[in-house]
Amino acid sequence: MFGLVETFAVAAALKVKAPPMAIAVMGSLPMLAASVFQVLLPLIVNPGRQRKYYVVRSIVLQAFFIACAGLTGLLPHPWNAAGFIAAYVLYGFSGQSMSTLWMAWMGDLIPDPVRGRHFAWRNRFFSLISLVFSLSVGLLARKYTADTTPWVFFTAIFSIASLFRIGSLFAMRRQYEPSAKIQRAKSISIRLSRRFLTFAFATALFQGAANFSGPFFNVWFLRDLKFDYLTFAIVGAFGTIGTIVTLPMWGRLIDRLGTRTAFQISGFMAAVIPIPYLFVSAPWAIWITNCYSGIAWAGFNISNFSYLLHISGREKSERIISLSVALTGVTIFIFSLMGGWCATHVPTIFKWQLQTLFLISCILRLVAMFSFRLLTNYQDRTGEESGRATQMLEVLPKSKNA
Repeated sequence: MFGLVETFAVAAALKVKAPPMAIAVMGSLPMLAASVFQVLLPLIVNPGRQRKYYVVRSIVLQAFFIACAGLTGLLPHPWNAAGFIAAYVLYGFSGQSMSTLWMAWMGDLIPDPVRGRHFAWRNRFFSLISLVFSLSVGLLARKYTADTTPWVFFTAIFSIASLFRIGSLFAMRRQYEPSAKIQRAKSISIRLSRRFLTFAFATALFQGAANFSGPFFNVWFLRDLKFDYLTFAIVGAFGTIGTIVTLPMWGRLIDRLGTRTAFQISGFMAAVIPIPYLFVSAPWAIWITNCYSGIAWAGFNISNFSYLLHISGREKSERIISLSVALTGVTIFIFSLMGGWCATHVPTIFKWQLQTLFLISCILRLVAMFSFRLLTNYQDRTGEESGRATQMLEVLPKSKNA
């Protein structure tokens, strides 16, 4: 599902003539809505239910909404664009709304000493599947561009993706879950260490900076560089190859050097990803650059995930993780809207206007990573441990009258 939908979602949006701001919202609004929902989740869960109960139902909804997205192009303009964006946002929201429950579930299953290698193996396997399907569809659609593709192509893509998601539902139902059940909270008040707050703000700012330009790389490939779907699929394939080849290395690095070190290394690597795109436009150069991008993001994603599980601990982990996800969701949404506006208003410094967006994103990413490094080094010098020097963060008031 992921390989098909994420490869061709922007192409579908361009087909229905969605404006740049709508494309920015596609990638950010689902996470914003899901993150806010996850903060409120402890207040509304049914006591006694296990996490699997909610995760399985979110999968059903995700399969439904992506199938609906495949039908929206049959509507007249501009309803087709509005319908597609709405269906895609609901698809993203339903998939991410229970992610903190799934993450806490996995945290209970995977021992910390082998967590890096386990998720490296897992992500490598998933990346290989995504590579096979995105390349296969790109090969079948090699004669199409964003302007010449019939909508029935996207209907078929999203319908098949929905069927695959339903298939994953049967596997998820068989996944073992420890017997611990979710407890309903009367309020959301959590003690958070300064280390956790430093990490949460740094990763939120970094991912916000990445999403400032992230949705528009595919727009640049398809609209400005005029890539056909095979060339476009190969761009994604090289990124996936970089991920597949280096994930075992990242897993071993995390387990041997620690998640924070791996997070910093991969973060600085991911920060400079936009720089080559400022000077190259040939397909072969884009492919090589995207391979490096896959290497950097493979390390960042797995180290970010492992560090979040490590620093959140086991007590109330769902609520602590949901707070970090919520902060990231709000930041990504704000930065994406800024990127959507800047996409048509920034000056053209290089050959294409969107390249200016890439440069700004690079600067913002570097600021986020340098800030994280400086703050964590200061905390090391002052001798603060992650379990000490905490402060109370009241997300919601305890009083019902407030």
